[in-house]
Formats: sequence, C-alpha cells, structure tokens
Amino acid sequence: MTASVTFKVEGMSCTGCSGKLQKALEAVPGVSAAEVTLEPAQAVIQYDEAKVSPSALKDTVEDVGFDVVG
Repeated sequence: MTASVTFKVEGMSCTGCSGKLQKALEAVPGVSAAEVTLEPAQAVIQYDEAKVSPSALKDTVEDVGFDVVG
C-alpha cells in the first residue's frame, strides 16, 4: 500500500543539500518518489508501506547529515 510522509528537515542550506537528500531518499527500496525543498525545508516521500517504514526514512535523512524536526 502506498503511503506518504512529510518531514521537516533542518540543516539544508543550498540546492546541493536538497538534491543530495532527494537522491538518497529515492535510492531507498520501496520509495516511489521524493521531493525535497528548501522553502519550506521539507521532504515529502511516497513509499510502499510493505517495503519501508517512516522510521527507516527518517534514519536515511539523518544518515545524510540532516535533522528531522517535529
């Protein structure tokens, strides 16, 4: 089943940052789409609930070097 999650992300300062995070999220098995924006600073992720959890996606954001807030 496809689901969506939005994370507020801190630590991104340029399009390079958002692009790096978007590529990392899109590489996660089960993610069908990811849109990372600087304004607002967030990541909107479409994913397959059977293949990946929001917790694992949050870990991916943090592994790339950014913080999930809220």
